[in-house]
Amino acid sequence: MQLLKPIFCFAGLAALLLFAGCGDDMGGAQRPCESDFDQQSLFTHIAEEIILPGYAALELSANNLHAAAFDFAEAPSTQTLADARAAFETAYLSWQEVAQFEFGPAEAVALRATLNNFPLNASALESKINGEDYDFTNPNTFDKGFPALDYLLYGLGDGSEEAVAAQFADAKYATFLTAQTAFIADAANTVSDAWKNGYRDQFVVNEGTAAGASLSQIINGLNEHYEMIKRDKIGIPAGVVTLGFTNPDKVEAPYSGLSLSLAQRALLAAERFYLGIGQDGQNGPGLDDYLEAVNATKEGESLNARIQQQFEAAKAALEAVPAPLRTAVDDNNDLAVTAYNEITKQIVNIKTDMPSVLCVAITYIDNPSDSD
Repeated sequence: MQLLKPIFCFAGLAALLLFAGCGDDMGGAQRPCESDFDQQSLFTHIAEEIILPGYAALELSANNLHAAAFDFAEAPSTQTLADARAAFETAYLSWQEVAQFEFGPAEAVALRATLNNFPLNASALESKINGEDYDFTNPNTFDKGFPALDYLLYGLGDGSEEAVAAQFADAKYATFLTAQTAFIADAANTVSDAWKNGYRDQFVVNEGTAAGASLSQIINGLNEHYEMIKRDKIGIPAGVVTLGFTNPDKVEAPYSGLSLSLAQRALLAAERFYLGIGQDGQNGPGLDDYLEAVNATKEGESLNARIQQQFEAAKAALEAVPAPLRTAVDDNNDLAVTAYNEITKQIVNIKTDMPSVLCVAITYIDNPSDSD
């Protein structure tokens, strides 16, 4: 995930144009801003069935990861390494479920930037290890979080279990590993506790469409993370935003080979969040229902139907890319670019059309590489 550089030009004009067109070009309700859709039911379902269980799963998997990492650091072997790798994979996949909720408690601690800034700067990480620098709180560095664990557990030596385990005979690596996993577990616990102990109650009653309201937070959170899936997980490695020059080393998890699985999980999580599907697989109120309630249409077709169709197309295109992604961006670049294009087609639906008809402004700052 690359850090965003501010672009302030035309922001005010864009907001004015957004609301000037609200309810006109999109069809459907004439005054969607005055819809009687039950926002509290939507927010309650999202909080109790999607966000809280998502953070609980991350909290559990992060704690298990720390325990497995501690066992490996204490007694490096191929078996304890295999256990640590399995716990890492579970935790990293759990992270994909909640990465789109970068508001409230997560935003307060810059959770996404402290846990998953990628691509990793391996030389900076090595300097950090050798300098015994265990500060993981700087959101502007690329030497920590899950990408650091990807390197430590899979990238040392030739990457084999024997080579990685042997490297951990050096106490500096063992100490750094457990310090990093402890930080991840603590961060997950902090955000999960904040949601359980107060923020959930604030979130479910924060009605309206203004910036800062819960509807604005979830729509902006969904869109910002979706664009990161498009750009950082797929577009940059595939060379789409670098004039066709591929960047295989800039995939999310280059050493473990999990990059494609992580992208697929993130895309699925975005779809399930939009549909209001809880962590238990049960369907409930979602943004799809909100769009149906205001009778949102585009060119005579249900906007919700369009969004659902494009999610399916994007998932199918991504599933067609062979793993590992690090190799596929070169050997099967056409498939990677097709996946990028199908993911991109959804942007106009969820970033332009949906916010417009629901009278919500997009408030996050676009990355300069985004042309949507």
